[in-house]
Amino acid sequence: MEKNLKDLSFMNVGNALKVTCVGFGGGVVLRVIQMLYYFDYETGFYTDGGVMAWCSLIFPMLTALLAAVMCFCSRRYFGAYVHRKNEMLGVVAVLSGVALLASAILQTADYVNYLKTGFSVYDSAERGFIHVIFLVSCFLFGAVQLFVSVGFFRGKNSLEKAPLLYLAAVIWGIAYLILVYMFYAKSSSFVENFFAVAGGASVLIALFYLCKLFAGVEEASAAKRVFVAGIFAVVLTITYSFANLALLVLGKSYSGEIPSMIQLSSLGVSLFLLVFLMTFRKYSIHRPQKEGEAEPSARKPATRRFRPN
Repeated sequence: MEKNLKDLSFMNVGNALKVTCVGFGGGVVLRVIQMLYYFDYETGFYTDGGVMAWCSLIFPMLTALLAAVMCFCSRRYFGAYVHRKNEMLGVVAVLSGVALLASAILQTADYVNYLKTGFSVYDSAERGFIHVIFLVSCFLFGAVQLFVSVGFFRGKNSLEKAPLLYLAAVIWGIAYLILVYMFYAKSSSFVENFFAVAGGASVLIALFYLCKLFAGVEEASAAKRVFVAGIFAVVLTITYSFANLALLVLGKSYSGEIPSMIQLSSLGVSLFLLVFLMTFRKYSIHRPQKEGEAEPSARKPATRRFRPN
């Protein structure tokens, strides 16, 4: 079955990324329409029985599943990350780092206010220890993002002397998932809870394999899994967080959603994953092997250009 899928010409990474963009683009539109016209902000219930809510979930999920299958069955060879000048990824890494640091600063101000007055913008009577862990992890991950962005701009491996530094991303992902599951997956709507928890889980998995890729551990398999998990992370998180933040600008928010200061950090990370997938596809995915041809080595010189998928 997998061999038959690989023989299909459209089963390639380039088309998978196009499907991914269609997935979160359509998902954002559907979710904004649903929350503007089919949601009662006073009661927290849907006014159409949840039809639009399910559409806003099913469409991005199906496109993410299709894109992930296309990547997994692609005949292209996933190699090591090629360290070369990548201004686009550098800019997005800086933006995601700034978003993480801004989120941490806003959370710190909120926490200080909570200690003084007992009031917090978090919709929870419990201002738990996990909030502090997440706050600190945002600072750490934001600083690491700014650090690795220098390597993207210069075409150097910033993590060469400290390959495990990117574990800060994994720690952030764990804290984010626990925080969302404990405090913000309590909506009466399965759709809301699924977006929050599944989005957090997929971001964590993508960051774990990205950490392995940057550390040079099982690079080929890690790269493929970054794509598969990253596609779900991008589609689910951008659909949910971007739509919610856009609705906030329009003056629409409800008590059950994740606070905007937290969604800001997850949106920045998801956009970074999206641009990473796009640029990795350009530089680090090899052409199909011919029969009898030796398998290419995992690492390639930074000066060699690979034919895009």
